Amino acid sequence: MVAVAQAITESLSSSVEKLLDTAKKFFSSLSPNVTVDAEGKPTLTLGLAKHAPIVPVLEEVLETPAKIASKSGPRVVIVLDEFQQILEYGSDHVERKLRSVIQNHRRVNYRFLGSRKHLIRKMVLDRNRPLYRAGSHYPLGPIAEKYWQPFIHRHFADADKRIGEERIHEICEMTQGHPFYTQHLCHAPWELCERKAAVSSEIIHAAAKVLLDREAYAYTTLWESLTIPQKRFLKGLAAEAAGVKVFGGEFVNRYGLSSASNAQRVVVSATGERRHRSRRRLIPDHRSVFPVVDTIGAKHMSFLICVACGHCLQTCF
Repeated sequence: MVAVAQAITESLSSSVEKLLDTAKKFFSSLSPNVTVDAEGKPTLTLGLAKHAPIVPVLEEVLETPAKIASKSGPRVVIVLDEFQQILEYGSDHVERKLRSVIQNHRRVNYRFLGSRKHLIRKMVLDRNRPLYRAGSHYPLGPIAEKYWQPFIHRHFADADKRIGEERIHEICEMTQGHPFYTQHLCHAPWELCERKAAVSSEIIHAAAKVLLDREAYAYTTLWESLTIPQKRFLKGLAAEAAGVKVFGGEFVNRYGLSSASNAQRVVVSATGERRHRSRRRLIPDHRSVFPVVDTIGAKHMSFLICVACGHCLQTCF
């Protein structure tokens, strides 16, 4: 909640004096501290006393957006990213308090974002949770290339580097528009490309190799942690064309999964659901056709499978 209070304060103020005034005005239970960096930009830090009661602070922060909206006139939008992390508190107290407060707000809109789809669904679609039906549920898919083109081009241009439409298309083909992996893959060619130079296809492929080398230990550890059925299932995903029906008899028999129900059990564990929530997910949720979520991991998985099986699989590299 301290981070939310800090974000609200910084969105309303720019100068040092206004930052302090805003923090003191809306968050009396927090201690503001402002520092100025080398470029003269003020940075606000809000502190919480060691033995301060949490409940009053929580209520004060949650009520602040409505106070701002009622006084300034325009509507207020609060965006909370990785919202499912609230579940890590171990208690639903914050969810219950959030529900009781925001349901009375009339000029404030809330956007709860999260990358763990099954946890977000649990929070808003499980009738036993405090936030059940608190708002509409909008699953977001991959970002279309037409939106990536100007975004990537602009960030390279800001660093006095050039990247053409063909190269951006090449990146999007590799990542399938997945937000995290697209930006992750873009960072490597951004590092490799010199100022005033243009990104080439060779740089893209070199960047992908750099990325895989960086992640090699993580992916190898992940592969070694999988059960035999999980490895067989992922071998199938890596080897088959996109859109393969993994519960179909042909796929099940080809990769030794015994039965469709066994394949379904593998999917449950691979999606990070139930008791396997801590495990890194490679596929998204319960469907009969699966894209691979960790597209960079899929390339590395193909390499691992090649070593394990003694034959080569076609990859982008």
